[in-house]
Amino acid sequence: MTRTRTLSTAWILPGVGLGFLLGVYLPWDSDILSSATWVFLGVMVFLVVSGLPLLSMGRAIAKPKVLAALFALNLLVVPLIAFVLSRVLWQVPALQVGLLLVLLAPGVALSLTTVTQAGGDVESVLGAKPLLLAGQLVVVPLYAVWLSGGVLSFSDLPSTFVVIATVIVGPAILAVALQGGARASAALSRMRIGLTRATVPVIALAVAAVLWMRVPDHLSELELLYRVIPLFFAFLVLLAPLGLLAGILAGLNPPEKRAIMIVGAGRGGVIMLPIALALDPDIWGLVPLVVITQLSLEIVGLMVYRSIVPEIVPSYAR
Repeated sequence: MTRTRTLSTAWILPGVGLGFLLGVYLPWDSDILSSATWVFLGVMVFLVVSGLPLLSMGRAIAKPKVLAALFALNLLVVPLIAFVLSRVLWQVPALQVGLLLVLLAPGVALSLTTVTQAGGDVESVLGAKPLLLAGQLVVVPLYAVWLSGGVLSFSDLPSTFVVIATVIVGPAILAVALQGGARASAALSRMRIGLTRATVPVIALAVAAVLWMRVPDHLSELELLYRVIPLFFAFLVLLAPLGLLAGILAGLNPPEKRAIMIVGAGRGGVIMLPIALALDPDIWGLVPLVVITQLSLEIVGLMVYRSIVPEIVPSYAR
């Protein structure tokens, strides 16, 4: 793992605040802002993916119990919870779809730092991250269509395909090339480390740009976002015991249980943000704002997890 993310993910929150304020008090309807936003999102994905062991996916197979627990959480438990929570929002389709997209997406970025800080076995879950990343690009949109009960349809998805190819897959291929080059070149290895240090600031800039671009069009609807806040908090509360149960049933050791609890609660808002932004803004304009709301609450929630998980799963636990 690249252990160079020296900035806390909490630094993303000022980016959220800045983007919101700019959107409310200094709206800027410009092609320049739109283009810059997509550039920031592409760079963000590149930096996030560069920190994952894309050339070492075989490591996941070395920890089959951890992999089984992760996939059970993300393919069985989380979809059920997301479906139930989304029913509360049936009157506002954009909120419902936004909640489904972000909760169904396994986390690949923010939770790893918290795992390390909480004394979890980060190496046990790191190898599965590329698999989760690849899976969510295919499974999450399909799951969202299915679980939304027809609110989101397959006809809404074609606009996301170009974004997946250019803003997610393209940067991921560049990240693979960089990792391959870093194995053979000390200079490229140093460059990768330096780039990884910029991950949190770039996420903050990307989020700020999205908010600056999208908030002015939805000023009258911003109060609707209050409806998703208790649901996202409920998700964080539920995933702690369910993650622990998954770890117990899989027979994991204490550091692995801690890792599963935290990674299970972490969601993929960073990767889902470009996909949410690609949906038709006239229908789904609130969806990126829902994703950013979840991302903000997750950052706070992971701070709490960092403190309570070692207490729930002490190092001597069985």
